[in-house]
Amino acid sequence: MPGRRSKHKTIREKILDSAGRLFNRHGFNAVSIDDVMADAGLTRGSFYSYFQSKTDLYAQSVARVVCAKREASNGHNAAQFSPDQIVRDYLSVHHFEDVDGSCPMIGLPSDISRTDRSVRQAFESALRLMVETFEQGAGGRAKPDRTRALAIAALCVGGMVLARSIEDRGLADEMRDAALAIALSLGNWT
Repeated sequence: MPGRRSKHKTIREKILDSAGRLFNRHGFNAVSIDDVMADAGLTRGSFYSYFQSKTDLYAQSVARVVCAKREASNGHNAAQFSPDQIVRDYLSVHHFEDVDGSCPMIGLPSDISRTDRSVRQAFESALRLMVETFEQGAGGRAKPDRTRALAIAALCVGGMVLARSIEDRGLADEMRDAALAIALSLGNWT
């Protein structure tokens, strides 16, 4: 029995990896269950052994990213998850170019408002984690500033969404750099 559970978990993780890549690259609405399963090297028939629906798959895919970030921020790599490092990583050239492995909040904002409740909740969970991290890293201020944390999150997600939405790489880099500078300044992390 343990071998079966291990195989089930391995296949489930493979499906989640494929889903994450495809949703990030193409958006929620443009990716089908068939696309995800083919990318994972599996057939559609086995999909429902692992997930209830495409929205369940997306919600679990986002929750997986959020949980991984939360666990890492509580572990020995906590320094790399400080608020200023999150801003720097989020608005980095690497994150800009890594469409497949990027944050699920970047590729889906326009899709989110038209999706199931579970998908919107997963998206909201990722956003809340980001905002909470920025609130906790109050940059030397005595008490967290929620408005400032919300603005920094908006700069991160919005700056990257806009940078990825334009053809002119120079303008895209300017957009990311401007969002990075203002976000770091707002957090007093410069």
